[in-house]
Amino acid sequence: MVASVLLQLLAPSMANRVTAYSQYDAFRAVHRTADDSSSKVTYAERFALFKARSAEVAAHNAQSLSWTVAVNRFADFTQNEKQAMLGYKRVGGRWASSSEGHSFLQTSPSEVEMPSNGINVSNLAKVVDWREKTTSFIHNQGSCGSCWAHAAAGALEVGAELKGWGAIKVATQEIVDCTANPRHCGGSGGCHGATAEMALELVRSRGISALDKYTSADGGKCGQAGPSALKISSFVRLPENSATHLMKALSESGPVVVSIAADKLFSYNGGVFSGCQPDTIVNHAVLALGYGNDEKSGKDFFTIRNSWGKTWGEEGHFRVERFNDDNAYCGTDVKPTDGVYCEKNAPASVKVCGMCGITSDSAYPVIPQKTNLRAVETHDAGDQVVSKDDLLPVM
Repeated sequence: MVASVLLQLLAPSMANRVTAYSQYDAFRAVHRTADDSSSKVTYAERFALFKARSAEVAAHNAQSLSWTVAVNRFADFTQNEKQAMLGYKRVGGRWASSSEGHSFLQTSPSEVEMPSNGINVSNLAKVVDWREKTTSFIHNQGSCGSCWAHAAAGALEVGAELKGWGAIKVATQEIVDCTANPRHCGGSGGCHGATAEMALELVRSRGISALDKYTSADGGKCGQAGPSALKISSFVRLPENSATHLMKALSESGPVVVSIAADKLFSYNGGVFSGCQPDTIVNHAVLALGYGNDEKSGKDFFTIRNSWGKTWGEEGHFRVERFNDDNAYCGTDVKPTDGVYCEKNAPASVKVCGMCGITSDSAYPVIPQKTNLRAVETHDAGDQVVSKDDLLPVM
């Protein structure tokens, strides 16, 4: 009698446990099709992560916030595995101050006379979305911490198409393999981190191959490049922590590589994300493609393309809350060596603004219009570029 009652009490719990295992096995069949035997993470550990994050997803979506989350391919990732997906550390003005020559003139609030409230954006387009005029190449960086290279490559691809060069898929792997990083800016290079500015400088100095024309070398070394598919004249860094400069650049110049704190973005599914505190650690590079307003939530947003594949988020994209005041939602990044500066001489903390630090570090390539005439492009969003003799892309 007692045993019978005990079995009845245990039956629902056992059924739930079996259901949870079945759900995780189905998840693994989709997301862990490759051999996972080399991983030091056990099935039990991954199952516990999956179960905990499934509960977090249910709890979040029950709140009816401006964004939803989902049980996606990151649901059983360890913290270290998620951290390896980032690999980006912006460099502020420190990289530009090295002894090497560079193709751009960095501008910042200390170098450019900026209005106290930034740029007047009232005359800019109310909605900007460069996806509407270009081919959608969604990048997937895999388990490599190469977001910096994919964000830069995306800016090149979208920018080139806007300038009349057609839909070009560039060899992102060439950027990963061939970008030298002796000062350990953003990491030690390759899949272990670097910066978008360094990627753009590589392309300015030597051009970049088309995707199918670059041959990788063994050991992550720089491989055999094909004929240059694109060469930029220079690139521009926007003033730090200025949403209005970012809006103006997006409206008038095209896509912009931006930095963001991505720790809370892994389970993002859709909507306008606003889940970061003002104090945050910038650690991921992505591509801003425009801005707008979400009618459902009433929130303004920036439209961002990520490099986590097309099945993540809104078909590889996400929207993050936008503040039109440069001084809004500012906080402190207390780990600059994790997410901001080069290895040496990093400050103890730095100011970051915008949701998830979205305005703290921004850059875009200057791609000449397809023409037979050499021309100097002028940018008046408080940013300047230095022109070079080789303004035309090399095709």
